[in-house]
Amino acid sequence: MEMNLTNLSLRAIQIRLFLTCWMIFVLHFATDFVREHYLVLSIVDDFSFRLDKYADLHPDIFVIPGRGAYHGANPGASMIGAIPYFIFKPIIHRIAHYDPKAAPRPPSGEEISAEYKDPRPLRVKFYKQVRERGLDKLFGLVGFVTMAFAMAPLSALSAVMMFNTLGKLGLSNQLSLGMSLLYALGTPIFFRTGYLNQNLMVGSFAFIAFSLLWQPEERNPSRVRFRYILAGFLGGLAFLCDYSGGIALFLVGCYGLLRRMDSVSFPQAFKDSLWYAVGAMGPVVLLWFYQWSCFGNPFYPPQHHMAPKEWMDVGYQGVGWPTKELTWRLLFDPQFGLFIASPILLLAFFAPVLTHFKKNILPARETWFALIFFVAFLLFFGSVQYTRLQWNTGIRYIIPVIPFLFLLTVAVLIRMPRIWAYTFAVLAFAESWCMSMVRNQSFQTGILDSVIQVFLQGFQLPWLTTLSKMAAQYAPFLENGGVSPLPLFVLWGSLIYGIWRFKLPGEKVQKLDVPEK
Repeated sequence: MEMNLTNLSLRAIQIRLFLTCWMIFVLHFATDFVREHYLVLSIVDDFSFRLDKYADLHPDIFVIPGRGAYHGANPGASMIGAIPYFIFKPIIHRIAHYDPKAAPRPPSGEEISAEYKDPRPLRVKFYKQVRERGLDKLFGLVGFVTMAFAMAPLSALSAVMMFNTLGKLGLSNQLSLGMSLLYALGTPIFFRTGYLNQNLMVGSFAFIAFSLLWQPEERNPSRVRFRYILAGFLGGLAFLCDYSGGIALFLVGCYGLLRRMDSVSFPQAFKDSLWYAVGAMGPVVLLWFYQWSCFGNPFYPPQHHMAPKEWMDVGYQGVGWPTKELTWRLLFDPQFGLFIASPILLLAFFAPVLTHFKKNILPARETWFALIFFVAFLLFFGSVQYTRLQWNTGIRYIIPVIPFLFLLTVAVLIRMPRIWAYTFAVLAFAESWCMSMVRNQSFQTGILDSVIQVFLQGFQLPWLTTLSKMAAQYAPFLENGGVSPLPLFVLWGSLIYGIWRFKLPGEKVQKLDVPEK
């Protein structure tokens, strides 16, 4: 049965939006195996936080004499990624011929081919190491399932939450849908969803928590309690994923208190807000347990126990006062600057002007909250020396501010002449898609090099590119020129067209009369 958008209920649109984003994210899976993946393996395979058998495979894994090897990051992303790995573990181990109880080494006397055509010597060395240990297929499959069933669903869910939030601001279903797709596919959300990443999780959890607290008047005490508990849990998850999540946990909690005061007195609002703290307690206690188990102290961060590295002499373990240099680089560095990776977000700073002239669809408090959230993260990471290392993988630390700046960007876009709004949207999507297709060799040449490569070399997919570089081991037919991703794009486009064109199994069609705005 054919249908158009006006025939779809809100729930039907939400499901289709989720599926669309999820499918596009999965198609653009990136093969980066990051430090969080090692803890995923240890949690599921060894029921342990120790990373001893992977100690020489990643520079962020360090050894504490007498305690073992651990990595210098919070465990939240790994704990979330461990869920899909646990579910798919039997299938993955069968395909990879992997036995976690056996020593990860190749059969005796077998000559191992480990050809990887990449100009980065460290990448070539890493592949040779994991290939020789028989971990290559395992790492590839674990990377895929954690992305496809942890990162991609979370980013797709944040797009659905963006759709809901814009609808509550009075935008039509059609306009809310278009803006939500622009958020998911026209900003670095698309790029960072490619593999397991704690910074994107912080932003997604914070935005969903904020949206739960920013709702129409709610008088049912049990529903208010549920919203605050769930928002607190999400804020706690942000903290569990990264210590920068503490900023989100605090700011969203303060917002929840102020928001509740719109309906009740301060004493009652304070009591209701305590449920936020109750929700956050679980993830926070889990973080303390992790740190106590690994390092013997529940309150010191993992970085406290790391061996001295470059820049760690600045402030406390590399965290000092904000500097103009780092702040500027977070915003405009050609390798990882926020407004180089997503220039459209600059429009967000015109939102206060709209507020002044009473033309902003966002209330003043929410507008200033978004700006405060942005400034807080900018100042924090402007003081963290590790900000300099983003050239390895591109924009990362400042990612959590994107959902909040995008809300302000929407407020400006809808007030612009339509031709300009469409132009900005198309350019934003083009840049974001190029970044997601082409994972730069080192980002040393700048973010825009991805755009140039696409225009010169054609469409790409990051996993196909990686596979072609190591094709001698797995797919020799890819060695000479590789395989075009265009058939996959056509297939995915056809599937997505079908999702929006036809009724899903068991779905009822509903006519909605929603005025355009």
